[in-house]
Amino acid sequence: MRASVLWAALSFYCGFAAAQTMRDPTRPPPGLGGLQASAVQAPASGPVLQSVILSPSRHAAIISGRLVERGAYYGDALLVEVAQDRVVLRTGAGTQVLKLYPGTEKRPPGEARDAP
Repeated sequence: MRASVLWAALSFYCGFAAAQTMRDPTRPPPGLGGLQASAVQAPASGPVLQSVILSPSRHAAIISGRLVERGAYYGDALLVEVAQDRVVLRTGAGTQVLKLYPGTEKRPPGEARDAP
């Protein structure tokens, strides 16, 4: 009886120790773990458009974490236009367009892409 309890305890301990040394199957291979230098972007300077809110009764945007309604001010800039992918801020010095996806351009369907 005592030998079987000892054997069961030893089996449990070995199984527990083996489970701790298992490699995480969801972790990427060692060569792919770090970020590529080209994937790292410099932090944006100035306001960043994070989201737009469009409904029949509301036109607003989230700019750098702040909810701004159309016609309201973000700092010294007035939010004058809210579209699906951009907003327009107007200051005394001019206008500034903030894009939701700044690195992309909208093209007509069927237009060929530039070769890489």
